[in-house]
Amino acid sequence: MTLKDTEFPASSFDEWTEQVKKVLKGKPVDSLNIELLEGLTVNPLYTDRPDITDTHISRGWKSKAQWMIAQQANGESAEELIRSAKEELIRGSEVAALNEHTSSLFNSEQASDFLGLDNQLHIYITYTDLKPWLSALQKADISGIIGKACSGPDLDEDWFNDIIEIDKIQPELKTIILSGLPVHRKGGNTVQELAFILAQANRVIQLAEKSGWSAEKVISKMHAEFGIGSNFFLEIAKLRAFRAIWRHFTEQYQVDSPITISTETSPFTKLTQDEHTNMLRSGNESFAAVLGGTDYLYVRPYDCYKNVSSGQAVRAARNIGLILKEEMFLQNVIDPSGGSYYIEHLTKELAEKSWSELCELEERGGLTSAYHQLMSDVQKIRDQRDQGVRTRKHTLVGMNKYAPADKNRIENIPETAGYAWDVLIQKVQNNPVKKIGLLTVGELKDYKPRADFVKGVFAGAGVVPDYDQDQADVLIVCGSDAAYDQYLAEAIQSKKADQKIFIAGKREAEGLDGSLFNGMDMVSFLEDVLFAGIGGDHHEA
Repeated sequence: MTLKDTEFPASSFDEWTEQVKKVLKGKPVDSLNIELLEGLTVNPLYTDRPDITDTHISRGWKSKAQWMIAQQANGESAEELIRSAKEELIRGSEVAALNEHTSSLFNSEQASDFLGLDNQLHIYITYTDLKPWLSALQKADISGIIGKACSGPDLDEDWFNDIIEIDKIQPELKTIILSGLPVHRKGGNTVQELAFILAQANRVIQLAEKSGWSAEKVISKMHAEFGIGSNFFLEIAKLRAFRAIWRHFTEQYQVDSPITISTETSPFTKLTQDEHTNMLRSGNESFAAVLGGTDYLYVRPYDCYKNVSSGQAVRAARNIGLILKEEMFLQNVIDPSGGSYYIEHLTKELAEKSWSELCELEERGGLTSAYHQLMSDVQKIRDQRDQGVRTRKHTLVGMNKYAPADKNRIENIPETAGYAWDVLIQKVQNNPVKKIGLLTVGELKDYKPRADFVKGVFAGAGVVPDYDQDQADVLIVCGSDAAYDQYLAEAIQSKKADQKIFIAGKREAEGLDGSLFNGMDMVSFLEDVLFAGIGGDHHEA
C-alpha cells in the first residue's frame, strides 16, 4: 500500500480532548485558552464554522483584489517631501501620501507642485489646514483621498465647511477620514477601535445633515484608516469585522455604500531599541493588513521614532509592500483567510462586540459626550498592556527580552509598547547606577540558566552584570535549587557589609534583600536595585 492510498480514521472532538489531557498531565484543556484584551477567549481548536456564506459581507466585500502601496513622503520641508514623494512613485509606491504633520509644511505653490508630480496622480493627504491645498486642488488632475480626521473630542460646522469646499471643486475625492489611530496609538483594543470609527461616522452624518447633505452623500465621502498591530489573526479579523458592521451601520440610514480602508503598520509596536526587529514587525503587520482586505498600505520605516527616517529604513519599508504584491502575488487574491474556522469566529465575535460597544457610546450621548470616558477606558487597556510588558509576560524582542546591552539614546521617548523600558533606559543613561555582580554557586550547569536569566533582565535596562563580586554594590546569587540548599547560607555570609544581595528564583532566606523571578515587575525591580539598592518580593505582579 502506498502512502497516497492510506486512509486515516477521523477523530472526534472528544478523542482529541482526551489526547490533549494526556499531554497536559492533569491540567484542564481550558488552560490552553487565551484571554484577549478585547474580552474574547481564543480556544485551542475550532471545529465548526459560523453560519457565514461565501456571499456574506465579511467575505465578498470587494469585486477586485487590488490594493495600493501608499508610502508617505519623508522629509522636514516641502521641498524634501516633494523629492521624497517623487522618489517613492518611481520606486514602486502607487500613491503620493502625506500625513497631518508633513502636509502642514506646504504653501499654495508647493502644494501645486506636489499635486502635479504625475498625470492623474492618486493622492492620500491628511491635512489640518486646507488653505494651502484649496487653490492647488482647483487645477489638479487627481484621484484618491484628501481629508482631515474627525476623531477629536469635538466637531463643529467650521470643520465641515472644508468638506463642502473640496466637494465643489473635486467632487470625486474622498474627504472624510474616519480614523482609529488615536485609539490604536494609545494602546486601545480592537473593539474600542472599531466602535470609535463607527461613532465618528454617526457624528459626521448628523453634522452633515445640518448643512443639507443626505446620509447617502456624506457616507460616499468617507474613508476609514486603521493601525495594524502585532496580533496577526486578530488584525485580519478586525478588518473583516469592520466590513461586516459597516454594512450593518449604513443599512440603518437606508444606504448601501462600500468604504475604502487604509492601513499603516502600528507605531505603537515599533520599538526604539534593536530597531531592525521593527522590520519583522512591519512584515507581519503588512501581511495581516493585506489578508484582511486593505485598499491602501503604508509600511512604517523601522526607525520611525526619529524625525526623519534613514534612506535604508524607507527603502526597506517600501520593499515590504512590493514583496507582498509582486513576489507573493497577493494583489490577485480576495479574502484568502475566509473559510478559516478560527478567523471566521474571531470576525463574528469582534463584529458583535464592537456593535455593542458602539450602542453603548450612542446611549451615552454619542462620541462628543462619551469621548473622555472612552479614552479613559482605552487607558485602562493600555495599563494592562504595560503591566504585561513590565513583567515580561508579553515579550518585546530586543526590549524586555533578548535585548542587546548597547542602547540607542532617545531624547523624546515615543509612547510605544516599550515606553516603560525606554524611560528606564534613559534614566540609566543619565544617572550613575549600582554595579551588579553575579555570585554563582554550584557547577556551570547549576548556575548558567539563572545567570543567563539575570543578565537578560539587566540587559533590558542597558546594564551588564559581571562576575567581579568584590567591586559590586549589588550581588545576585545564581544557582539551581539544589545548589542553593547546599551553598546559599555560605554565599550570604560571604558578602560585604555594605553590599545588597538578591537571589535569582522565587526563594526566601535570612540575609537576602529580595529575589528576582519570572512574573514580577522587572522595571520596578531594576529601578530599585540600580538606583537605590533596595528591592524585594513586594514587586511581584
